[in-house]
Amino acid sequence: MNHDSPFAALGNIRDTGEVEAQVAGIVRSFAPEHDLTRIAAAFRLLDRAFDGRLPGYQNLKTLYHNRTHTNEVVLCAARMLHGLHLAGQGVDGDHLDAALIGALMHDVGYLMSDEEASGTGAQFTASHVMRGVEFARRHLHDLPPSVLESTTKVIMLTDHRKHPDWVTFDNLQQQRAAYATATADLIGQMANREYLERVLFLYYEFEEARMGGFADIHDLLEKTTAFYNMTRGRLDKDLHGMSVILARHFGQQTGADRNFYQESIDRNLAYLINVVSTEREHRLEKLRRGQVVEKVLEISGSH
Repeated sequence: MNHDSPFAALGNIRDTGEVEAQVAGIVRSFAPEHDLTRIAAAFRLLDRAFDGRLPGYQNLKTLYHNRTHTNEVVLCAARMLHGLHLAGQGVDGDHLDAALIGALMHDVGYLMSDEEASGTGAQFTASHVMRGVEFARRHLHDLPPSVLESTTKVIMLTDHRKHPDWVTFDNLQQQRAAYATATADLIGQMANREYLERVLFLYYEFEEARMGGFADIHDLLEKTTAFYNMTRGRLDKDLHGMSVILARHFGQQTGADRNFYQESIDRNLAYLINVVSTEREHRLEKLRRGQVVEKVLEISGSH
């Protein structure tokens, strides 16, 4: 593994099969007896839903909140749970399932039903969390009621526009599971090596949701450092600074006591300074990863 690149240490999140295998491997490393059946079933449900093979639903159309984003969150959540276990703050099997199934389902509210004719699903930005809770209650009825209840609270805590106090927890483990996943949701996306490119997709989602507040994609790029600083405040204060626990996971798995997520975020932010200091007409030339810019230019041409 090339540790010179913290991004490489985070693994391949485009391949869902690989992500599921990594999640299973991490869980087995600290809970070898854990039955992975419920988590595997949630992966399969999401496959069908996002691919448009779940009756009553269209395939997932949002550009930013896509399968890759879900993959990065569930993988980061598994690493968070491992780190918590190593720190003596682990959760039992039911709450482990709730954290990971909640991570898988946290953005499923962007899915549109067959009746919802227009848009990409981004129009539900403000309501997607509670739509996701409804989806979980409808489609995860095989889970024991207590596990389903914990799973819905995990999903609810990923509404980052609300203070965590809006969710009432039944016990410390349930809270820990939800905080781990909510932390993974923020950390996972900002550490993605294509994060700066993908922010451009976010602009179009915000536009569709009519919650822009951004003049154009450049305005969003220029405000991304401020957004990060706000997010850092949420991570450190509201979510109790839990992300530092990731260094324990990597220490045990790689022998390097490093938080590769934070290192990746720091790299993204350093490069962002370089990008926004470039004049606008040449800025997108600096964002070459994942063929995102090509897609953005295609969209802006059709708008």
